[in-house]
Amino acid sequence: MTISKSSFIKKYQEKILEPNLNIDDAIVHAFKLTDEYGINKINQAICEASVKFGISEELLIEKINDESFILNERKNHE
Repeated sequence: MTISKSSFIKKYQEKILEPNLNIDDAIVHAFKLTDEYGINKINQAICEASVKFGISEELLIEKINDESFILNERKNHE
């Protein structure tokens, strides 16, 4: 029995986009990894954080690029 590629991708995305995600912790982890690896390896940091927290890379990138997230993080660190 073979599963079509699109079916596999759909099931994989459903698995990693479960409802109780802690995206903020994943983002903080990605930034810590970026500090460790250097800014030139930010993609690697995002990839590792997405795997660790079971969140899609696209979702993390979208949240990191969200202006309101950036403003909230600034306020939290002042």
